[in-house]
Amino acid sequence: MSNFEDYDLRGRDGSGRRRPANRPAGRPAGSRPAGARPSGRPSGSHNPQRRPVNRDEYSSRPRYSMDLDDEIELYDGYGSQYGYEEDDMPARRSASSSARRASASRSSSRSGSANRKKPASRNPKNSRDAKDARNTRAAQARSGGRRPTGKNAKKKKMKRTIFVVEIAILLVILIVFFFWSKFGKVNWDNINMSELQNDSLDEETKEVLSQYTTLALFGVDNRSNGNLDSGNSDTIILVSINNDTKEVKMVSVQRDTYLEVTDNTYRKCNYAYNHGGVETAIEMLNKNLDLNISGYVSVDFYAVAKVVDDLGGLDLEVTQKMINTNNPETGQNALAGYIAEVEHVLKYYPNKDEYWDRNDCYFDKPGVYHMNGAQVVGYCRNRYAVDNDYGRAENQRTVIKLLIEKAKKANIAQLNKICDDVFPEISTSLSLGQCVGMATAVKDYEVTNSTGFPFALKTKTISKKTGSVVVPCTLSTNVSTLHQFMYEQENYDATDDVVDVISDHIVNETGCTESSAEINQTPDMSSGSDSKE
Repeated sequence: MSNFEDYDLRGRDGSGRRRPANRPAGRPAGSRPAGARPSGRPSGSHNPQRRPVNRDEYSSRPRYSMDLDDEIELYDGYGSQYGYEEDDMPARRSASSSARRASASRSSSRSGSANRKKPASRNPKNSRDAKDARNTRAAQARSGGRRPTGKNAKKKKMKRTIFVVEIAILLVILIVFFFWSKFGKVNWDNINMSELQNDSLDEETKEVLSQYTTLALFGVDNRSNGNLDSGNSDTIILVSINNDTKEVKMVSVQRDTYLEVTDNTYRKCNYAYNHGGVETAIEMLNKNLDLNISGYVSVDFYAVAKVVDDLGGLDLEVTQKMINTNNPETGQNALAGYIAEVEHVLKYYPNKDEYWDRNDCYFDKPGVYHMNGAQVVGYCRNRYAVDNDYGRAENQRTVIKLLIEKAKKANIAQLNKICDDVFPEISTSLSLGQCVGMATAVKDYEVTNSTGFPFALKTKTISKKTGSVVVPCTLSTNVSTLHQFMYEQENYDATDDVVDVISDHIVNETGCTESSAEINQTPDMSSGSDSKE
């Protein structure tokens, strides 16, 4: 009888236990081939009919110290591994059991020798190593024998990639939200710049101008109306940005320059912004100067004080002439009067009656002083001790260049403070994308040169209505010099049907020709000051 005939594999009692059969006399009690445990026998069951184990007889073949649960699992997987059906398992196993029994009998006869070796499992260390190996194999068997495959590794890598991408998207959303929250404070103007383009320019000039971004900056005093769309544009600055090199050039257009502000109306050029708004001002600049302005930025002049304070102040030179010169209308020191006015408007010192401090306004001797925001704005507005309007414009350009250099070195906290303080005081035609692009590339920009317009000029009072104006000598000549300075157009010829016509009208009305010029403004980087003929 085979080993598998010891149990009735087909019959079960009511409790589900297998019924033991008679054992053959030659079979050691409790012995069985490895992996041949009946699949239906509960773990740990006891058969009272088994005889005591004969240790000598048992030691004649290798002993398996496998746990009972491991044996059950190995046995359960036997039939499925070789494709046996459950019904023919006992018959197939009987032949193999007989062969194993015969082999066991031969081993038993050899085991009687005096030099019989102990089983390897008797060595505690070897037994532990073997058990660890078997436990590993058993764990693999319980998991279906599966090992990590390339497909599973790819899935894990894909999950990590998706997680990283999600974090990156979240950061982008937060950055966009930050910029939107800041730029959302700006007064965005939906002005259509294409409708203000200058159609009188020839194709060559249009091609040259397309390689630059030309902006018009307006410093507006809007205390009376709180509206950036109108007011006295005390500051008009043209900015040309080379799109390739990022070189920046600035030209201050004197606010008293005598130009055609609207059709057939000749006045000081700041009249256009005050009476027609920013669109009229841009049209006036395009028409009189042969330009195609790309966009504009208007800022409350007093907002500059906040920018200066947020950046920690500026170092500016106070000359002896500034200390000595009084305002002819008030009889007081001109620079002190301008600083006191700015501090009063901004309520710089809330605890003082007039909100200003005398120590900020008066300087005992010439030299370089570290100035706060109110002092800087007063410095920029003073025109009595700096050769009138063109001297004041030069000081304004100096302040702008210093602010740009300081902004490049500003930290995140300072830039954030500037956004909160200044953006509500700004109106612009630029898009959000343009503003963000310029802000992120601010360190690439470099102001290479600046000057004032007109280059050749004469101050003259034409009538009581117009008052004292700055006359370009002549407009056509000055426009040619402007294009050479801003766009490197050598020997530029102003438009015959527009600029030349306006220039001839100014000559006829004022009598000022090229030889009439009393002041010749040179680039700041070249001489740093104005010169007379």
